[in-house]
Amino acid sequence: MHRSSMPVRVGAAVLLVACTAVAADRGDVAGVMGDFGISAEAAARVRSGEMVQSDPTESSDRELAVDLTFLVQQPIANVWDAFRSAVDMKADRHLLAAAVIHGSPDDVANLALQSEEAKRYLAARPGDTLNLSLDEIRAFHALAPVGGDPSANVERQLRLVLFDRYRAYQADGLDGMPPYARSSGPRKPSDELRAAAEAASLLSKYAPGLWQLLRSYPHGKPAGLEERFYLLRYELDGRPNYTLRHRMALPFSGGVALVDRDFYVSHGYNTSQAISGLFPVPEGTLVFYRTRVSTDQVAGFGSSMKRTIGRSVMAKQLTEIFQRSRASFEQNMSAAPLSTESRLLR
Repeated sequence: MHRSSMPVRVGAAVLLVACTAVAADRGDVAGVMGDFGISAEAAARVRSGEMVQSDPTESSDRELAVDLTFLVQQPIANVWDAFRSAVDMKADRHLLAAAVIHGSPDDVANLALQSEEAKRYLAARPGDTLNLSLDEIRAFHALAPVGGDPSANVERQLRLVLFDRYRAYQADGLDGMPPYARSSGPRKPSDELRAAAEAASLLSKYAPGLWQLLRSYPHGKPAGLEERFYLLRYELDGRPNYTLRHRMALPFSGGVALVDRDFYVSHGYNTSQAISGLFPVPEGTLVFYRTRVSTDQVAGFGSSMKRTIGRSVMAKQLTEIFQRSRASFEQNMSAAPLSTESRLLR
């Protein structure tokens, strides 16, 4: 496992999420801190402006899990508006482009691949170079004898893969996710997201409807749920990484719970799920953030050491992202939000 290839996802970039709409009662902050395993000493560090990291129990030898707790000195209404405008995405320097998926194939139309990446798809095989099902691999192989520009043909097929996976997840949730073909057999990203959902049992105390939805989606959507789908393009190991993300938010009686679920990733890692809780405090908004990334890079021989290194790298990069976000947000509330409606995925 190379440090440069460690996948890091901010998930919801919860720094820019607010507590529930404007009339939330200020809850028992000490009790919340205790639920999240934050000691009195760590709580004092949080209140002084430090981002405090902890390492939750991981659900498998392929998972990396990191907790961050920190304070945002902004009113709830301002932060909530910023989240809805996707301002948070500007903080991730690895995010090259983003588009909201409204339900049309046109939402993924502006996608482009360099010739080297297109060749990887044409030569795809079971393994971890690309996250594809056997049927998807066969579809790319069928393009080999087709005339015309190979890159253009691959781009068209990749658009189909992305939109079909979006529709399958939207219709059937985790049950609609095709497995990734690996040399050792199929890898089910749905199983990894189920494990991450079960590990988020603390969510059942604050937002039980959202916790249940993580397992039952699209059935049983609770009242007040907000959701949005994104197609994101990251730079990972010098290659484009296309990610399908489902963002959900649910206010509860003292804050807001938010989930970012990466239910398809083209390479580099398998899945990611970030869960956060936001609570009002006299100083602004208290943020509890937990991310779980599943990647084959840390499994197998030496898993414990690889996960220790990976966890450290991920926490460092997440902290840097949140520090940039917080500084920018607190200094310039009027900064223009990232337009996710029109940016090309190139």
